Amino acid sequence: MNTIQDRSEDFLAALVRAFPIEDVWLLEAGKAKECALERPTNFIVIVPDGSDAHVIERAAADLILKRPEWSGIDVFVFPLSTITRTPRPLLVKMALTSGTNIYCK
Repeated sequence: MNTIQDRSEDFLAALVRAFPIEDVWLLEAGKAKECALERPTNFIVIVPDGSDAHVIERAAADLILKRPEWSGIDVFVFPLSTITRTPRPLLVKMALTSGTNIYCK
């Protein structure tokens, strides 16, 4: 089995258990060169409007720090309204066009 996929699935399960998640998109750094992503695996996480996206993002980053096998993963959290907003943040746009939806509530 693919170890990168296993790590991503473990991290996704931890995110869903810990936070109010609406959607998660997997965006590989190579598919979004214009975003200058530092890590090969990037989770674009969509949380309900009214949630403190920046607080959830920091807490999710802390989860990554606790598990060395997740060091190749980065996480970016946005409120649900960013999906319909124009213009969208670049990371959200790239996730929707070049990423893979790996979780939907």
